[in-house]
Amino acid sequence: LRPNSTEAATRDVHLEAAQMRHDSGVPSSSATLLNRTAFLQNASFTHATAHDKEQQLRLQRILSDTTHGINGNKMEREAFHQLLKHVRMDPDGGILNLLDNPTGQTSKVPVLKKNCLETMEGLFAAFRSVANPSAMICISLRMVHRQIFTTDGPEHLRRELARMRLGHRIFEIIFVGANILELCLAVGCILLILRRVCMICCNKAKVPPKAEIHEDSSNWLMSDSRNLEDGDTNSRSTANPSYMHQAELWLLDLPRLQNMSCLRLLAFAHPNLLEKRRKHMSSENEMSRAILESFFRRKGQYLTDEQLVEEAAKVITQSDDQARNADHAEKFCSLNPSTALCKLRACKTKGRLNSSEQHDPEVLDQAWRLDLFLLLEWISFGALVTVCLILGAAEFLHKICRCTLLLTDPAVPSTTCLLYFALFLNQTIGFMHVGGLLRWRVEIFVFGGADAVVSTEENYIMRVYLGLLMERIWDLQAFNSFQKVIILLTLKDDDLQQLVVEESESKAVVSASIRQLMDKRGLSNKISAALNRAVVG
Repeated sequence: LRPNSTEAATRDVHLEAAQMRHDSGVPSSSATLLNRTAFLQNASFTHATAHDKEQQLRLQRILSDTTHGINGNKMEREAFHQLLKHVRMDPDGGILNLLDNPTGQTSKVPVLKKNCLETMEGLFAAFRSVANPSAMICISLRMVHRQIFTTDGPEHLRRELARMRLGHRIFEIIFVGANILELCLAVGCILLILRRVCMICCNKAKVPPKAEIHEDSSNWLMSDSRNLEDGDTNSRSTANPSYMHQAELWLLDLPRLQNMSCLRLLAFAHPNLLEKRRKHMSSENEMSRAILESFFRRKGQYLTDEQLVEEAAKVITQSDDQARNADHAEKFCSLNPSTALCKLRACKTKGRLNSSEQHDPEVLDQAWRLDLFLLLEWISFGALVTVCLILGAAEFLHKICRCTLLLTDPAVPSTTCLLYFALFLNQTIGFMHVGGLLRWRVEIFVFGGADAVVSTEENYIMRVYLGLLMERIWDLQAFNSFQKVIILLTLKDDDLQQLVVEESESKAVVSASIRQLMDKRGLSNKISAALNRAVVG
C-alpha cells in the first residue's frame, strides 16, 4: 500500500529538516510540519510511477506542440488484449498524489473536487443523516406510547388491523414489536456514533505506536504523522487510530444513518449476495491455516498461505507416486489452505503419512473439530439469513399497512401523512445501500486479491489505507473545511478507483483506434453521431 523508501532517503530528509530548523529558528510544531512535508515531497519524487512519467511526457508534448497520429489498424482481439494492459495499481494507493505541491508525481487532488450536483448530494446526505433517525425516534415513541401506555391503545390497534383484514393476534405483536425494534435500532446507532466520536477524540491526543523497521527491509507503512522525532530513522509511526475511526465514521456510520431501518435486514438476505456474505463471514481458511501450522510444527512463524500449500504439496507428492507426475502436481499450485488440508487428511486416511521432524500427522486426528465448526457455521448462517428475511418482511408489511392506515384516515393531518410517506420512501430506496455496495466491490477488488475474499489482515490494511486517506484529505490546503466535509460525505467508489488505478496512454490510443474502426464499419451509436454532427455543424 505504501511506497518503498530507503534509510538513506529518510535520513537525508531528517537532516534537511533539522538544518532548516537550525538555520531559520522555526518553532517545534512548525518544524514538525516542515519535516513531514519534506518527507512526503521526497517520497513523492522518489516513487514516481510509470503513469507519472507518461504524464510528464504528455506535458512535454503539449509544450512542444508535438502531434501524433492514430493507428486505426488494430483489430478487436488485439485491442482487447492491449486494453487490459492499462490496469495498474498505484503502489501508494494515490496517497502521495494527494499533495498540494507534489514532486515527481501527478497530482490527484482534482479527483476529489466535487461539482455542484455532488455538493448538493453531500448536503442532502447530511440532512438525511439527521432527519431519518430523528423521525424514526419520534414516530416510534409516539406509536409505542399510543399502543401500550394509553387506555384505548390496544383496542384502537385491533380496529385498525381489522380494517386491513389482519385481525389475528400475531399481527398485533408484529406492529408493536416493529415499533419497539425501530426505536432501539435508532437509539443504538446514535450511541455507536457517539462512541466513535469519543474514540476519535481520545486517540487524537495519543502518539501512534511505533513499528520497527529491519535494516534488510524497505517495505513499511509510511505515515505522515505529526509525532516524528528528529533523527528517528529506525522506527516510523503507523497510521493514527484517530483517522482510522474517522474513516469508519464517514464511510460506514453516517451513510448507515441516512436510510437506517429494519428494512436493511432484507439486504443481508438478498439472494444475489448470499454467497458473498457467506465467504465474508467464513473462517474456514483461517482455521485450516492454524491446523497446517501445527501439522508442520510452524506455530508462531506466520507462514503465508502459499508457503503452507507448497509444504502440503510436498508431503502429498512424497507419499503418493501418482502425484509425482508434473501435470498432477500442478493442480496443487492453485489450492487454498482448506483444500490442502482436505487432501492431507485423505492421505492420512489411506495410511500414507508417517511422522517425521517436519510434520506431525497426529494433528490431523483433531481436524474433526473443524468439520463440526463448519457445520455449525453453515447452520448459523442459514438461521441468520432466515431471521433477517422474516424480520425484514415483517417490517415491510408493518410500514405498508401503517402508511395505508394514515393515508385513509381522515382524522390524520395531511402533513403527517406526507412526512411518514417520505420517511417510508427514503427507507425503501435505501434498504440496499448502493453506494456502500459499490465501494465494497472496489475494496474487495483492490484488497481481496484473486480469491475476492478480504481476510482479517487485508481488512486491517484496508482500514489503515482509508485512515491515511482521511489524514491526507484533512491536510490538503486546496480545499476549505466545508469542501473537505462534502468530500468525505460523498466519497464514492469512483474516487477510490481513480486514486488506486492508473491508466497507460496506450489505452487511450487503443480506444481511439477502435472508435475509428467502428466508424468505418458503421457500428457507432447513430444517435450520438447525429448529435455530434448537429453540434459541430
